[in-house]
Amino acid sequence: MCHVYSDRSLAELITWGREHGLKSEWIDRRNALPHFDAFGDHLERCGPGVGRAELVGDLRWWREHRDGIDPTGTGAYSGGNSR
Repeated sequence: MCHVYSDRSLAELITWGREHGLKSEWIDRRNALPHFDAFGDHLERCGPGVGRAELVGDLRWWREHRDGIDPTGTGAYSGGNSR
């Protein structure tokens, strides 16, 4: 299994999921970092992944900006430029 997330926006994650046969309602939003849990045939689409330092940096960014992220997934948020 791997976790697929966007370091830019929820809209980007939803678009990626749609292009790879994943529904937006399958996004795990329980934690600071919205992500798809990919397994089975979807694993080959995950790519090389990121190292721990990059993952921690992305988690910190999402935690700092999660209050301004549009929960509908349109990518609208308050707080300036996306990461």
